[in-house]
Amino acid sequence: PHPTAVPEVIVSLGDTSNKFNFLDKQGNFGNRMKNIEASAPRYIGCRLSDLAIDLTCDGIEYCPTMIGELDKPEPVALPTLLPLCFLNSMSGIPAGLPKLNIPSLDIAGMFDYYLDILKHKDLNYVPKKLPIPNVGVPILSSKNDWEDVLKTGKGTIRLAPEMEIDKNGTITITAMPASKSAEHVRKIIEKEILLDKVDMRDESTYDTRIVVEKVFKKQCDMQDIFDRLYKKLQTSETYNLAFFDQNHIYVPCSFNKVVRTNLQYLIDTHQNRITKELEQLRIRLRVLEIIEEMKKGNALKGLFDLDYNSALEYIQSKYKADKDIASKVLQKPLSYLTKEHGQEIIDLQEDIKSLEADKNDIYDFLSRKYKALKKELTPVIRNKFAPTTFVK
Repeated sequence: PHPTAVPEVIVSLGDTSNKFNFLDKQGNFGNRMKNIEASAPRYIGCRLSDLAIDLTCDGIEYCPTMIGELDKPEPVALPTLLPLCFLNSMSGIPAGLPKLNIPSLDIAGMFDYYLDILKHKDLNYVPKKLPIPNVGVPILSSKNDWEDVLKTGKGTIRLAPEMEIDKNGTITITAMPASKSAEHVRKIIEKEILLDKVDMRDESTYDTRIVVEKVFKKQCDMQDIFDRLYKKLQTSETYNLAFFDQNHIYVPCSFNKVVRTNLQYLIDTHQNRITKELEQLRIRLRVLEIIEEMKKGNALKGLFDLDYNSALEYIQSKYKADKDIASKVLQKPLSYLTKEHGQEIIDLQEDIKSLEADKNDIYDFLSRKYKALKKELTPVIRNKFAPTTFVK
């Protein structure tokens, strides 16, 4: 909606603290975790990474289109395999709507949810197992409370910090809710710091690590400080999901509604792609078949004795071809007409057979895509995403 928002979005996607590499970057994109700002927009550049193309752009030229602001057709939406809002989370206030807050979800769980629907070959099937949130901290609410958020599209869950205390009383905080920071920790124990009873060190780099230690030979109840920090670093996160299409706005909107609409859009896109690709391959195959038939009947030599229109009529009549295919035969150079096309015909027949199978079972086709992408992302998921636990 606003040109000034574009650089901010690009910087956000390219930020080095992001766990997914959606952009191939050039220049300094900064790091929010280390409070490093990005360079000015004129000093940075980027293009979509292979992951972003695989995830969001496969079949984009076959999407349903609409007329955009420049009076040119553009896709109604990107044919993304997973909604980006559930990968990175999203919050804000769209025009005329209440504040939205969309959670980041466990990617492996999302893949399993999609694959379960595709396995049943029914968009109305509702999987029993829902993805868990990818918040990086323990959840104090029950799993049922969280599932109600995804089923209804709204709700609140309680988050806690990840922290421990060792036998010497040293407290280590390794994760906090997104709304909390090292400054909150400092304010909670400000009195003890001023009285020189404890020291606090922020050793955070990419991951959070805050250490609180008792000052040597000073009296201090470290268990009490631990309990106080654990209680005051907790927070409640309220989620409100929405979905927009060309005709309706759904607020709140269940996770299943988003997934079903996403899959229907992908089905329509790829059915359209397969139909058009099949049409092109069948034309190419028929052209080659006519060329081979003409060579067997020694008709090529006589063909060049005819003018264009007579040759066109001859191919249409002799080989029962329409005008478009007959013209494509005549467009081929002599070197192409006289070469061997046997293997090319076999390859085309195999490609057509494969596309027909995909068209007849679009659910299996999409399932293979999701399995391939899940395999590609599995190392990223294992290396960069800590599992979320429910305390209750």
